[in-house]
Amino acid sequence: MFNPAKRVDQLGSGIFSRVDFMKQKAIKQGIEVINLSIGSPDGSPALHIIEAIHRGLDNHSNYDYTLTHGTPKFREAVSKWYRDRFQVELNPDNEVLPLMGSQEGLSHIFLAYLNSGDIAIIPDPGYPVYSAGLALAEGELYPLPLLEENNYLPKFEEVPQHICEKAKIMVLNYPNNPLAAVAELDFFKAAIE
Repeated sequence: MFNPAKRVDQLGSGIFSRVDFMKQKAIKQGIEVINLSIGSPDGSPALHIIEAIHRGLDNHSNYDYTLTHGTPKFREAVSKWYRDRFQVELNPDNEVLPLMGSQEGLSHIFLAYLNSGDIAIIPDPGYPVYSAGLALAEGELYPLPLLEENNYLPKFEEVPQHICEKAKIMVLNYPNNPLAAVAELDFFKAAIE
């Protein structure tokens, strides 16, 4: 019998799985539930999107592997979207990396930048993949409390200096997940300082 690596013990069950279990239990009790958990769509895409997907399915050249960089056309579209939406210029050749989903990128960033025992400062509460990715990288978590009395923004001055000096990653995500808090530009300036 194979035993999982010790690092897997740190993962626990996902919050969305626990919330779904509670939701199913409430539904069985006849309680009407409004699902605000993972943000899955509750309707079909617009007809023109469905038609474009059908056309894509009929194009047999769409069944090749794209390897790690995706297609140039896709990376250029991402770069254009960032320019149009955020006025940010990205080089589609070396600044756009397609992923299968946000959790993949968020979990792998820890594997790419941390060695065992390195410190990451992670919001608490936070998107579960932050701590899961850190655990898989065998990093050390320093929680950054997000409290109502601070409008769910971290108090950087409360992080000990020795943690600031040793930490290799600090996760910030605003609008925040799971709290939907927002931050002003001055917050990000303070975070950079």
